[in-house]
Amino acid sequence: MRYYTSTTKYHCGIDLHARQMYVCVMDSQGNKLLHMNIRDNDFEFFLKKIAPWRHDITVCCECLFCWYWMADACHEAGLKFVLAHALYLKAIHGGKNKNDRIDSEKLAHLLRSNLIPPSYVYPADKRPVRALLRQRMDYVWRRSQLLQRVTTMQMAEGKEPVARRSANREKWLEGLMEAHSEPRHRIALQHDVAMVVHYDHAVKELEKELLKITRRTASRDFALLKTVPGIGKALGLTILYEVEDINRFPSVQRFCSYCRLVKGTVASAGKIKGLRGAKLGNPYLRWAFGEAAVLAKRHDEHIAQYCQQLEAKKACKFKVNAIIANKFARAIYFMLKNKSGFDVAKLTGKPVPNK
Repeated sequence: MRYYTSTTKYHCGIDLHARQMYVCVMDSQGNKLLHMNIRDNDFEFFLKKIAPWRHDITVCCECLFCWYWMADACHEAGLKFVLAHALYLKAIHGGKNKNDRIDSEKLAHLLRSNLIPPSYVYPADKRPVRALLRQRMDYVWRRSQLLQRVTTMQMAEGKEPVARRSANREKWLEGLMEAHSEPRHRIALQHDVAMVVHYDHAVKELEKELLKITRRTASRDFALLKTVPGIGKALGLTILYEVEDINRFPSVQRFCSYCRLVKGTVASAGKIKGLRGAKLGNPYLRWAFGEAAVLAKRHDEHIAQYCQQLEAKKACKFKVNAIIANKFARAIYFMLKNKSGFDVAKLTGKPVPNK
């Protein structure tokens, strides 16, 4: 766990909510200078209250859903801002009582003691693009749920599922109507297919916009990512915008940990008691590298052979997929760092014969 080192004389902890924020300002000795609740998140009123210490202060709040505006407002006001990792903070501070007043004071204490685990402040100008990407992913997953429900309905009736037609949904719907004579089932299928068609259109439009933006702003990195077997447009966009800037990771170990590909250990008296931290990191990157590991075995014969050799040793394909996902993350880290293409020989450790 890394900690933020504060360099200012005064420290401000904010327990931030959607409609209010509890503010606590301390000096380096732990003396409380301000401790109050500000309703309606009035930032101008907040600036007036901290005016005596504004010249040398650091502002800190937890990484919750409503931190974007606070980070941007502090940046515009010229205030130092640090975003605290909420899950790490939960492991640091605790107590019998918990409320906004206590939480803001604890944040200020942790900040002045250099015990704030920092989280990355994603650049404001790139957040709308990442939001589009995550919206597209959400639509794809919802569409998959609808498709699965249609298939499950057919199997529950003892019928052979009608082959899905992604290119022509109308013929697919006709086949479903022919297979089901019960009127209520037909109504349910019509609505499900209509929603699938709607999601098809939305996913296509969002992907078109994302590709348009990417070609204009990050075409080189996107092209490098697509040289990796199993990584196409969707996975390439996910990795590109979830990473944002590879230089924010000082080492490949930090990057793999952020991608949820490395688990922590719990040790006591020289003995390892178990693992922890599997859900600390970026879930979208973990999904992307996991998908890439599975797809790579279908698209590259050298990786497929390498996976077969690993499966013979590990006797578990799920462990092998995790190993390949970790190797992909390490490879992409150095690819983006050095601006170089993918080399399958480095991943497998064996030379690729010339065709």
